[in-house]
Amino acid sequence: MFSCIELNALIIVAIAGVLADGSIVMSTKAQRSRLSTANAKFALDLYKRQTLPSDGNIIMSPLSISVALAMTYLGARGQTKSQMKNALHFSDVTEDHLHQAFADIQSAVNKSRQPYKLYMANRLFGDKSHKFLKEFLAAGKKHYATELKPVDFR
Repeated sequence: MFSCIELNALIIVAIAGVLADGSIVMSTKAQRSRLSTANAKFALDLYKRQTLPSDGNIIMSPLSISVALAMTYLGARGQTKSQMKNALHFSDVTEDHLHQAFADIQSAVNKSRQPYKLYMANRLFGDKSHKFLKEFLAAGKKHYATELKPVDFR
């Protein structure tokens, strides 16, 4: 039997899975399935860590959080990248397909033709004193349709 929180997580995960399996064209069916599974695992991990049975109803978007973290994953290297890969369950999704898959998911969500439209928007912010690699900035623009916003964190 599922608790209310687990049921809420399963409902949201199922919605993300339907989007990933139904209305998204990705490089391969296997990669689509692997990303859907990775997002479901991450969502359940997130709910387990962020909620208590006494919290009642909780609304959060694991998909939006996963997309935002995938954007930062674009620039991660070394141990940080390895830890993010494990936490986000990206191990089974090939690097070549990962970011295009997220771009496809965002496109499908933003183009939904339902009576209600859902828009997902994420943005990266970076310290203006730091020089970011052109490849990272270009990949963010290509896959996530966003530019890094330089800000003063000091």
